[in-house]
Amino acid sequence: MSILDTRIYRWLETATDFFLLNLLWLVACLPVVTIFPSTAAMFGVVRDWVRGKDGSLTRTFITRFRENLGLSLLVGAIWTVFGVALFLDFMVANQLSYWAEIILKSVLVLVSTVYAFGSVYLFPVMVHYETDWKTVIKNSLLISIGRMPTTVLLPNYKHRGTQISSPTLRERCRLVGIGQVLAVVLDQRLVDTEGRSPMQSGAYPYGTTRCSA
Repeated sequence: MSILDTRIYRWLETATDFFLLNLLWLVACLPVVTIFPSTAAMFGVVRDWVRGKDGSLTRTFITRFRENLGLSLLVGAIWTVFGVALFLDFMVANQLSYWAEIILKSVLVLVSTVYAFGSVYLFPVMVHYETDWKTVIKNSLLISIGRMPTTVLLPNYKHRGTQISSPTLRERCRLVGIGQVLAVVLDQRLVDTEGRSPMQSGAYPYGTTRCSA
């Protein structure tokens, strides 16, 4: 048996790929304003891995960065502003009377939960579909609510829908949770080839699936 076919070698190759991907992400995030495009690029690379596309890591990262630059900056800015607004609302709630504070904080906790769940799917939806910023946000929220059990149990989610033939790619998806997050969005039980939900055909107007080079 060749050493290139051993499980240990595949694991080391996978660990190296993820180390380099995280390093690329950190370097690309140094200007701060590029955090969102860098995150989109990272998810784009993992998406390619899940789909069985295995090219140059650096070249693929740069390509996905450029593809999602404008959209990720816009969506990231809107999402950040909304998150800051939620934080300020909590600060305001602390200044209210007892019952008013309880009622407002209960609403804010609910909204914050939906916000957090939607954040999980924000970048996977962005890199998987050709669509505008409104649809990215809407579909992220719809998927997080429509797939609530999966969203809640995401850290322990075991993906079985997408068939990955390459042993190295399978190891990549098992090594860290980010592969599982993206696999959920690419799950054949979640979307069909026309970009609709099999649970309720046409329920979520996702957009056109990207055909990555």
